[in-house]
Amino acid sequence: MPSSRRSTPRRASLAAAVVASTLCAVLLAPAGAALAASEQPPGLALDIHDPIALLQALAPDELAQTSTPPTPAEADALRAEVGIDPFRLGLPNSPTEPLALSPAQTEGAGQAVSLTIGGAVGQPRSDSGITSFDLASPADDGEATAAAYIQPLQNGVRLLTALASPAAGTAFDYTFDLPDGAYATELPTGQTLLADATHAYIGTLEPAWARDATGASLPTRYTWNGDTLTQHVDLAADTAFPVLLDPTWYYAYDFSAAKPSFPVHYPKASESAAKRLLQACFSCHFPIEGATRAYPLNGTVFMLKVSPWTQLGWVWAPVIVQHAMGGALQFVAAPGHFDGEGSIITFSWYNDPSGYLHLYVHAMVKKDLGTLANVANSKAAGLTWMEFWRRVADRADGTGGV
Repeated sequence: MPSSRRSTPRRASLAAAVVASTLCAVLLAPAGAALAASEQPPGLALDIHDPIALLQALAPDELAQTSTPPTPAEADALRAEVGIDPFRLGLPNSPTEPLALSPAQTEGAGQAVSLTIGGAVGQPRSDSGITSFDLASPADDGEATAAAYIQPLQNGVRLLTALASPAAGTAFDYTFDLPDGAYATELPTGQTLLADATHAYIGTLEPAWARDATGASLPTRYTWNGDTLTQHVDLAADTAFPVLLDPTWYYAYDFSAAKPSFPVHYPKASESAAKRLLQACFSCHFPIEGATRAYPLNGTVFMLKVSPWTQLGWVWAPVIVQHAMGGALQFVAAPGHFDGEGSIITFSWYNDPSGYLHLYVHAMVKKDLGTLANVANSKAAGLTWMEFWRRVADRADGTGGV
């Protein structure tokens, strides 16, 4: 992705969150809390070639989100039963072979991409669903001082790097196969959304995170050089090894006039016009029963009535509204929610460089309900959120009237 074509980061002035379960990628906390002083730091007792033990010690919440992608035969059977292709993940069989990702083919879905891990060497190893490679040492002394882990998620992949010592270096590359003219947009909640030259959604990167063997967060960031994403981490003299860091790539939903097959009256409505419309009457445009007419305040409780799987009918989904960065709203699943307590779904409104109004939906779903239920729910959710975008883009004429 040429850096000269990256867009200036845009802040969505409004986000509305919804509660139906989706196959959006799983969103993660960017950094772990430090271990209690009474606990013994794992330190060098942990081997970077034992990804399960290392993740269990430094990132147990992330390890628990390992998902088993469907085999090609299972994916074909799911398509025949549900009517859409599920998320597909093609793992590499060699360090030079790309990792292939394709989103579930629903309304608002992203685009298939592939990527290669810079410096990967040797034969892949597999342990409890996680594939790992050694990374070539910048010291070129023949000893592997870093390893790359590929962790499948419900609708994406986590690309972890484990550093055994300072000799592993501080910069780690991932080269994507992106269309010409691709650019990035940073959302107020920290995610980086990638789109092609027509402003159609490609996929999403979670904010970078890194932590050392004590659980302490380390400064880390992304840079782009062409289509190569580099994660940088700052190491200090007192950094405890091993160190763990990652980018996470996942698929969410994104809607604009370029994506749906039907026209709207105000495809280039501004973010502020969308906000005024929803503040005038939230439930008039939000497509799920149970929302209030008044724009929800922090702490508002909604008992939403949803149909995540059309064959199972309606269910009640309790959520608590919370305000997030950049004026965003998030709906947090309360106890008894089918997605699992603590699941979060967030909607963001933004205008692309050509002025078109987009609705972007991303989610962190706690409970994996199985591939069949996830795919069926993804199909229903895509149609629901497309309707939300259509209602707003059809009526947001800038006056704030309903």
